[in-house]
This record gives sequence, C-alpha cells and structure tokens, in this order.
Amino acid sequence: MILPLAILLALHSFAQTQVELIPNAGYTFPSRTDFDNVYGRINGGLNLGGSLKFNLNKSLGLEVLYNHMNTQSGIYQYGYGGEKLAGGDLTLDYIMLGMVPSFNIPGSTVRPFIGAFLGAAVLTPGANTAYSSDTKFAMGLQLGTNIYCSPRVGIQLKAQLLSPVDGAGGGFYFSNYGVGSNISGYSSIYQFSLSAGLILGLGQVLPEQVYHRGYRPRARPRPYRYYY
Repeated sequence: MILPLAILLALHSFAQTQVELIPNAGYTFPSRTDFDNVYGRINGGLNLGGSLKFNLNKSLGLEVLYNHMNTQSGIYQYGYGGEKLAGGDLTLDYIMLGMVPSFNIPGSTVRPFIGAFLGAAVLTPGANTAYSSDTKFAMGLQLGTNIYCSPRVGIQLKAQLLSPVDGAGGGFYFSNYGVGSNISGYSSIYQFSLSAGLILGLGQVLPEQVYHRGYRPRARPRPYRYYY
C-alpha cells in the first residue's frame, strides 16, 4: 500500500489542474486597537471560507478568496478589570482577489506559495445594535504550502492576514528637484489566522514545463564508418 502511494507521488511531483477549488477552515486570533482612553477588541474564533484559483501556469495563479467569521467586539476601559463600555456581535466577510505565485521543490509534491490580495470587507453588527453594516476596501497577505496527493487532490496549510482599510490619504508636491505624489492607507483592524483546506482540482492537468539548455548540434557520423 505504501509503495504504490510513493510511486504515485513521485509521478505527479509537479502536477496541477487549470482550476482549483479550495474550501478551508481555521482560527482567527483576537485583534486589539488602542485609542486615547479606551481600546477596541475583536475576539478570536472560527473562520470559514474558500477560494477558487485559476492557474495561469505552474508558477502563477489568480485567486478569488472568500472568508467569513462570526465573533464579538467591544470597547473596553483601560485599567484593572477592563470594564466593557459597548459592544456586541459582529460578522466579518471578506471578498478578495489577488495573484498567488508558487515555487517548485525538485522531486517533491510540496509547493510553497505567497499571495497578495485586494478587495472588500463587509462588517455587520448584531441585530441588537443601532448600527448598520459597513463595506470597506480591504487588503490581505498569505503564506503557505500546498501538498498534493494527486493532480486533483491535495491539502493546503496557510497563514493569512486580512485588514479593512479605515481611510486613505495622499499628497502632491513640487520643488526645484521635480514633482511627485504619494498615497497611503491606514487601518485599525488586523486579523491574523491559521487555516487548512482541501484542494480539489478541476479542468485539465497543466502540461509539464520543458526547460531548454541551449542548442546542441547532433554529431555527424564519419563518412568512412562503414569502410573498414
């Protein structure tokens, strides 16, 4: 049983399909933001979601990501006991799009990857509050690895950071040395999570990459090789 599995893994060391569906689940750690006299906190908890990845080739993919989390948030007073001044249930939904480069490990079914995302975050307070849902521009980063059992089945392990952007600013300047501009964004919420997912390959298997080492002329037989 072990030998056929080892042979299968060796044969498909770099195999992937054109499209990969990756449902996942994980844990998001608590996040805290300090203000002048109080601090805000979003509790940690289970996150559910998944992604649809379109592999442009074996080194680069375009990924659509969705992440959902039900938790609680609040404003707390500094000092011993940390009295809760306000808060309640909170739902966070991220819809993101980004590029995901991956890397080959020769002779291995493990493919590490990184990713950067842009998209939207929808923050929905509980029904017992007077606030309505709010949609914000969001950014994200991820780092992890895919472990393939076959071209169509694998396991994904990753660390992820998602953040809704509270605001943005920019400026324009000119001087004797030229002109320029800058744009920056800031956020008070940074959500770090660890998750695991199941890779389900769809579509055709990507062809193997062929590496050329340059032109090598074929040796010509000597004209007298048949004359002894």
